Amino acid sequence: MLYSVEEIDKESDLYEPTVAMRRVDLFPVGRVTRSYIQDDLEDKSTLLVALKNRKLLGCGRLTLQGETAELSHIVVGEEHRFTGVGSSLIQKCVEISKRMGAKRIHLESTPEAVPFFEKFGFVVVGEEKILDLLDLPALDMELEL
Repeated sequence: MLYSVEEIDKESDLYEPTVAMRRVDLFPVGRVTRSYIQDDLEDKSTLLVALKNRKLLGCGRLTLQGETAELSHIVVGEEHRFTGVGSSLIQKCVEISKRMGAKRIHLESTPEAVPFFEKFGFVVVGEEKILDLLDLPALDMELEL
């Protein structure tokens, strides 16, 4: 692996770049405020970054809620997609979720990303829905640990 996946906190010099990456790459520009990214779960979450020579390639957020780890804000920079960065982030999230004692991982996926998450054993639960603020279709997915 030519890059690493690490946990960071809000004091890290990499935190602000993750906020910017999540705002720009994860959501259509202009629809999401900084407060949407830095919601009530941000302080309770484990933030992950994929790095190469201290350059941010991707990031994600994992939040333990009861027995469920909520996986959100998974982003890989456009120039690093389809290189294994996203897979490494998911594998690290599974590892951390198990370490935290989670029984399952839940995430919301776009329909296009469902096959990617299925490669890791995630299954669709429920029907397609529309994410209110973003006006985008999404599906709930879960992985039993």
